Amino acid sequence: MNNGVIYINIKIYMTKHLIVSLLLLHIITIPSGIEAQSWIRFKPDGQPFEVYVPGEMKNGEKKILTKVGELHPITCLYQSKADESNYLYSVSYVDYPEGTFHSDSTELIQELFKVSIETHISDLNGKLIYKSESPYLSYPGILYRASYNNNKAVVKSRMILSGDRFYALQVYTLSEKSLNPDMDKFLDSFKITNSLKKH
Repeated sequence: MNNGVIYINIKIYMTKHLIVSLLLLHIITIPSGIEAQSWIRFKPDGQPFEVYVPGEMKNGEKKILTKVGELHPITCLYQSKADESNYLYSVSYVDYPEGTFHSDSTELIQELFKVSIETHISDLNGKLIYKSESPYLSYPGILYRASYNNNKAVVKSRMILSGDRFYALQVYTLSEKSLNPDMDKFLDSFKITNSLKKH
């Protein structure tokens, strides 16, 4: 399969996946008035990663059939139940077929990040504030920040590609709270704990 076909299918998949995530976002309300919970370690059973969040994460799985095979993206969400700095934290991950991304496929990997960012911001009707390289150990990654809702809200996101697994972490807040340290606390707490085993 050539890179052009893979790129087209990545774009189709990411568009669908991010739209699903954003549909969930539309039903979220901004919390009020209760004392914030302590941060806890979130490590799904059988998964090779962990991240720290202010409360219990809930997850859902979707099945998408594409020309690169059947994909099962999973999104884990924590919606704030208190008057906290941020009102939504999410971690999404999906496994592409083995061999989709080779370590030397720099151009294809950058296209994955580019399409993911553009689709996310377009669906929010937002504006990119900045982006920068943000690798995790030897894995390529990118960090970006965008405003949306007429500059009333901000999202900060980190994306990492570990082999053929794509991770996207996102945290949402109001513009007046957008410099709070909890955004980076969440994004920086992400760790890959061991290699994903193929079955």
